[in-house]
Amino acid sequence: MRLELCNQSKYRHSGRLGDDVPLIVPGVVYGVFDGATDARGTTIDGIGAGRLAAETVAAATAKLARDPANRDLSATEIIDALSAALDARTAPLGLPIPPSTTLAVAFDCGADWRFLALGDSGIRLNGSEMLRREKLIDRVSTLARVAVFLDRQAVNDDPDRAEADARAAILLGFDQAVASGVLTRDRADEIIRDVTGRTGLSDHADLVRTFLSGGIQTQFGFGNATGNPLCFDTMSGTRPLLGETIDIRRPKSAVRSIEIFSDGYVDPPGSVSVAGWETGFEAAEREDYHKIGRHAGVKGSTRDEVFDDRTILVLRDLVSA
Repeated sequence: MRLELCNQSKYRHSGRLGDDVPLIVPGVVYGVFDGATDARGTTIDGIGAGRLAAETVAAATAKLARDPANRDLSATEIIDALSAALDARTAPLGLPIPPSTTLAVAFDCGADWRFLALGDSGIRLNGSEMLRREKLIDRVSTLARVAVFLDRQAVNDDPDRAEADARAAILLGFDQAVASGVLTRDRADEIIRDVTGRTGLSDHADLVRTFLSGGIQTQFGFGNATGNPLCFDTMSGTRPLLGETIDIRRPKSAVRSIEIFSDGYVDPPGSVSVAGWETGFEAAEREDYHKIGRHAGVKGSTRDEVFDDRTILVLRDLVSA
């Protein structure tokens, strides 16, 4: 086996940690956990709330997986155990936004590999088979943020200022953006209507309006919930309800390579290597630096930050030629 890892914070010019946490326990479990960046910038013991969630669930995963029998538990049993560990760590803090994280792991189960994923971190097998889910609520946020960025770019010489305004609008909500003068009420309403139509959510127009008015800081209310199309499963200390957890097995003889990655990478490469993923990252930065085109997202890059933390864990040469 050949193992490669890149774990890069989004912060360009400081030693500040990002919210991605890789996990490597040789012969046991390998994974990537992408903590959700807290919209309010909450920190606990010097680290972001998202990283706290990622570190907590990574540690709980390592502890659980050390017993080989636990690697064969049902997906529900595993997720429940990890959720309980996260809840035990974070519930006493009484935070307004519950810390949450994705998980994407590969368990070594003797003759088999078992892959478990929850959230939008992904796993790629043999350089081609992709295991990953994306959230509709992120599509709503992305379309809204791009619209605000383009508006602000038109009146700002400094694109970083435009990005700061757009991030604030999508993270803290359009109501606050209107109050601060970033958007007029008419323009905010126009963007909301456009996003509603483009996402096929016309039957849920009030829901989209409520979400965008409050911003991503209210998104936790849709996590591990049911009843509307913006809901999604996540690792936040409560039980996922939508059945979005990916859980598959493959015989080891059929798996030549495993790549586990966070969403800081937007364009999977043709090659199976950290170098390939990093080359793809740099190409995406050159092509769509502000993340408003082919790689549109909830945040763009600036002089001080790239658009997101990124982690890629590569296991290759798993099967002898």
